[in-house]
Amino acid sequence: MDKNYRSIIIMLILAALLFSAVPEARAQEEVPQGGWLDSILATEIEDPAEAITRLRDGEIDIFAQALSRSDLKERVQEAEELDYIENYGSYEELTLNPAGTPEEPYFEATGELNPFARPRFREALNWLVDREYIVDEIYGGLAESKYTMLGTAFMDYSRHISTQREIEVEYSHDPDRASERIEEEMLAMGAEKVEGDWHYQGEPVTLTGLIRTEDERHEIGDYTANLLEDEGFEVERRYVTSDEASPIWMTGNPHAGEWSFYTGAWISTVVSRDEGADFDFFFTDRGLGTPLYQEYDPPEELDEAYLRLSQRDFSSLEEREKLFEKALWGSMSNAKRIWLTDSISFSPLREEIQLVHDYAGGLSGAWLWAHTLKSEDSPGGTVEVSQPSILTQPWNPTDGSNWIFDMMLIRATSEGGYTVDPYTGLHYPKNFSEAEVYIQEDLPVEQNLDWVDLERVKPEDNQVPEDAWYEWDAEEERFITAGEEFEELPRAKRRVRTKYPGDTDIYWHDGSEFSAADVVWNFIELADRASEESDIYDESKVTDYQSFMDTFLGFKIVEEDPLIIDYYSDLYYLDAELYIPSGFPLWNQGSGAWHNMNAAFRAEAEELIAHTSAKADALEIEHANYVGGPSLEYIKEQLEWMKDDNYIPYENTLGEFIDEKEAERRYENLHNWYEDKGHFWIGTGPYYLEAAHPVEGMVELERFEDYPYRADRWEFFEEPMVPRIEISAPDMVDIGEAAEFELELTHEDSPYPAEELREMTYLLFDERDNLVAEGDHFTEIEPGRWELEIPAEKTDELITGSSRLEVVVSTYEIASPVISRLEFVSVE
Repeated sequence: MDKNYRSIIIMLILAALLFSAVPEARAQEEVPQGGWLDSILATEIEDPAEAITRLRDGEIDIFAQALSRSDLKERVQEAEELDYIENYGSYEELTLNPAGTPEEPYFEATGELNPFARPRFREALNWLVDREYIVDEIYGGLAESKYTMLGTAFMDYSRHISTQREIEVEYSHDPDRASERIEEEMLAMGAEKVEGDWHYQGEPVTLTGLIRTEDERHEIGDYTANLLEDEGFEVERRYVTSDEASPIWMTGNPHAGEWSFYTGAWISTVVSRDEGADFDFFFTDRGLGTPLYQEYDPPEELDEAYLRLSQRDFSSLEEREKLFEKALWGSMSNAKRIWLTDSISFSPLREEIQLVHDYAGGLSGAWLWAHTLKSEDSPGGTVEVSQPSILTQPWNPTDGSNWIFDMMLIRATSEGGYTVDPYTGLHYPKNFSEAEVYIQEDLPVEQNLDWVDLERVKPEDNQVPEDAWYEWDAEEERFITAGEEFEELPRAKRRVRTKYPGDTDIYWHDGSEFSAADVVWNFIELADRASEESDIYDESKVTDYQSFMDTFLGFKIVEEDPLIIDYYSDLYYLDAELYIPSGFPLWNQGSGAWHNMNAAFRAEAEELIAHTSAKADALEIEHANYVGGPSLEYIKEQLEWMKDDNYIPYENTLGEFIDEKEAERRYENLHNWYEDKGHFWIGTGPYYLEAAHPVEGMVELERFEDYPYRADRWEFFEEPMVPRIEISAPDMVDIGEAAEFELELTHEDSPYPAEELREMTYLLFDERDNLVAEGDHFTEIEPGRWELEIPAEKTDELITGSSRLEVVVSTYEIASPVISRLEFVSVE
């Protein structure tokens, strides 16, 4: 696109936004409803260096990409007009294409050999790549080596640090071991080496690398390609941007043979307190409804461990630890992904910009970025946020774009029942007001905050009532009750009563009032799409729904106004505050009301569009997009007949919650919204989507004046106290003698309060990196100073040479552990 034309478009939009803000000039001290700003303009800049220049010159306000280049960070630090936000939730990996089977490792479409169909071949890449090289030479030290799915900055890393360290030793860089395994596997597949190059059926074996170009993954891709070429493969390097890559690896057919490995990157948008469910996401077909994920078929025993962790199917932390150990080792040997680095990333912004960011998700992943974003001119004004990619994939609430840049904007318009503490990962109520959690008395659950009531009960106290809704009958379009389904009513491990406030009205962006019908719709769609009898059946949703039903036992609308919901399940969480089932219709990729989503699903019933890319590809139809493209006309057609007929979807069930007047109001609101805005994207967030410009790479968001909460609602979140650890030790430790170490824990040169410490543990390693001892017996000498004595029987396991002590400190202030290391000499 012509850059001058694009600049004119931006100037016109900014002028319009500025002009519209003038008549509503507000006093500086006034706190508005919704966001602090009148509007947010999102624009596209692919080159981070260009973005930093434009930030410095005041042309943009924020560049919302997690960067890890040390030279760019130096530029930001040197510019007095700029500041930056750090985050620890970004990570990089190699996504491998497993199309085929170990017995028949071929791409169906081409018949060409695909070595990555064999797990033992994939596993070899763990030894082939040198993670330390990537950290030092590619990231300039702004990263840490990553061997498993667990984030080095999150709680489960410290919980399972012994297993982590063993894996890090087992899979440390060993190119000779990698070469031996690769040769063994290639020969087993019938390949032969000719003058140092692998051939199959007389042709060179070619691997295709899908290499992202926008960041360090460009160098990671070239580095990986070089390693594979050294092993005797031809490597085709396909350099792609995000929007070019997505249709190939994410939504394309893996059997087409268009790629062998992809330089992937992810971001944890919240501080994770429990990563158990991530195994299920990354390594099974339950993760996403895309063609690649449907190829994920781990061994049965490993799949069971993944599923049990996802469903919290354990009764103690000890049982959970054993499942984690199996899942961690299994994910390394099955090796669908090769984990590389945890980035220490930063996002640059103008010095005058303020917002609440997330310790893990930084800026682009923060749930509250839009709620709290303001400038020195706020209330009011416009902030321009630039990203490397805008509108990368179609937007639809259930199965649309999962790209971090799209999701950042979606989070400004959409929200669920709760929000997340950006430092601890604990949840706070947002649209509901309170919750009561009744947990079986023997389960490992703790309460951290006073907004939730936790009560430990006997199993019989959590019996599911007869009239609770359990299963969905797609033919009769009604819920089957627990009394109909079970001869003996089940007892839930977890029962939750969620209460909405009676004095707060919540509105969708088109002016429709949120109601119990939106909650019931949420549960219906989850089940209906997985039912073969439904006209919107989607095969890719079946496994996910079956996993849900493995633990779900029922829900009940206790009252409609104010809304009170009871929810029964065998799925529980280690923290009482997490994932309160409010029923608020926030899907994986955005929120949606019953009326706008039903119009889109009626179009799916006509096989004009499909919400998942897997179904869209299978039927060769449009992937549902609520903000642009051919989908809009299809959805509009369905809305018009629904409006004319005053149609009530699933009338046998929703007819209890939607009368004809309500249906008429909703359809009229949505019709007017589409006529005005030109899209069907509505949420309940502090900003609404004013316009999407996919060709120009721009999105306009405007403040939602009917948002029920003030802009200063979340300003109580403050930067946490992160402890600084200094370890002192004797120059030499005598093997077989007790050893004393001293720790100093401080924050900004003050002693760290003991009452804020959750846990302190140590690990002792010998010269060969073997873990020889671990424990938690620290003694406080005085405020901020601690003593650790390792008994003689523990040091007796050391060998002469360089040993290492690691201390892991977890606090209540922040869920991420702090790890400090000290090397010392052990002597006989």
